[in-house]
Amino acid sequence: MMPSAELRVLFRAPAGARRGFGHLVRCLSLARALEVRPLIALRGTSGARETALALGADVIANPRPSVIARLQPDVLIVDDPVASEGRAWIAAARRVGARVVSVHDLGLGCTDADLVIDGSITRTAKGPSLSLTGSRFAVLDLAVAALRHKGISKGRCAIGAQRVVIALGGGPHAVAARAIAREIVEGNPRADVRIAAGFVRRGRPLEANDRVSWVRPDQGLASELREADVAVVGGGVSLYEACALGVPTVTLPVVSGQVPTARAFARRGAVIAVPFKANPAVTASTVIRLLDNLRRRETLAQRSRALVDGQGAARAAAAVAALACRRVG
Repeated sequence: MMPSAELRVLFRAPAGARRGFGHLVRCLSLARALEVRPLIALRGTSGARETALALGADVIANPRPSVIARLQPDVLIVDDPVASEGRAWIAAARRVGARVVSVHDLGLGCTDADLVIDGSITRTAKGPSLSLTGSRFAVLDLAVAALRHKGISKGRCAIGAQRVVIALGGGPHAVAARAIAREIVEGNPRADVRIAAGFVRRGRPLEANDRVSWVRPDQGLASELREADVAVVGGGVSLYEACALGVPTVTLPVVSGQVPTARAFARRGAVIAVPFKANPAVTASTVIRLLDNLRRRETLAQRSRALVDGQGAARAAAAVAALACRRVG
């Protein structure tokens, strides 16, 4: 098998205020698991490129499929739910003999790749014969697997307090998170709320107080989740991270495409799902009831850890390295 460090890998993914940064973060996680340079052809605005650079990616300026002929990668990894966006890149990769990997969710992506990695707990479409599917292949930050075995730390939380971490993303989702936080601290005098602000900031900074504070995403969501009594997340990568860490979780889909994933986890008794576009009071009351129910939290933690073990990035990296050995000459 070709050592991962010798692989030439190019990633193609979207990122931005509307699309979010989950695809970019997943590419970075897979690059780390492969121990390769995170070289990314990003589909997004200049702001998204600046964020990618800040997160440690090497970003190709003015990316076009023709760059593949110059770079001659062994593997092209496309993480994009819009299949049409990847077709020209796949064609260019195959012209130089590179293998193509599609990393996506719910069967939505470039299903004509040489290898499909779909770590969804539920899927809505069939992939090719060479597919790695299910939550065993959910590509998560390597820190999740490392922290999973260290137990829960409450070093930064006041004695007797109950830590709630809210991670719904930036922009308008951060505004919604603030509204939920207000309802929680008003309804539970022991609650200590931490809000992950997301990668996109809009308008004036959001205020904090002695019971509501903000955390920058580059400080690491995994370490924040590890300290939580309850997490409030959307239906994307952060949901899988929370489950892998065994955090009792309330999931609030922030876009309609996250609804199937949230419902699938809830059907398995691993999380509590609130409806898409639920108002802050509904979400907050769900969190408060969960904070008051230790037995329910323990059950959710046990079931969620059983569904997501945090090793998906390592499994995906091994499959990509094996595929690269069969590079078309």
